[in-house]
This record gives sequence, structure tokens and C-alpha cells, in this order.
Amino acid sequence: MFRDGRYVALTRKQFAVLEVLVAAEGGVISAESLLERAWDENADPFTNAVRITVSALRKRLGEPWLIATVPGVGYRIDTGEPA
Repeated sequence: MFRDGRYVALTRKQFAVLEVLVAAEGGVISAESLLERAWDENADPFTNAVRITVSALRKRLGEPWLIATVPGVGYRIDTGEPA
């Protein structure tokens, strides 16, 4: 994928998470929903894989951060609009 004209290599999991968030069009997606949609049915529901993957994805994409955390709710693409 490209951001600001620069190529950004993503893992399959990072791309899957980004795809789910973009498809939500600024809506908030819970960590549980991301786990269901970007991982397979064997994913451990108590894993911190979503948090780790989102953190790594933010670092890969660079600033300004595209993925916002909505405390206690989930994640969304930061469109600059309030959640």
C-alpha cells in the first residue's frame, strides 16, 4: 500500500485489520469484532493480538496516526470527525 507517495509494506494481518477499519467508514470497530473479522475462528478471544497488530500498523503507517483508539469501545479510522 502507499501513503503520501511512499510504499508501506504490511503483513497480511495488518492489511486485514486496515481493510476492516476502512470498510467501517469512520465507524468504531470493537477489538472483538476485529478479532472475528481479521483472524480465523481459532483465535483466542483473550489474546492481545489486536492491540499489538494495531500498534504495529500505526508505526508502519507513520504520523499523523490514521487509527484512533476510542477508549472502552474500539478502533476507527481517524477522519477528523468526533466518534
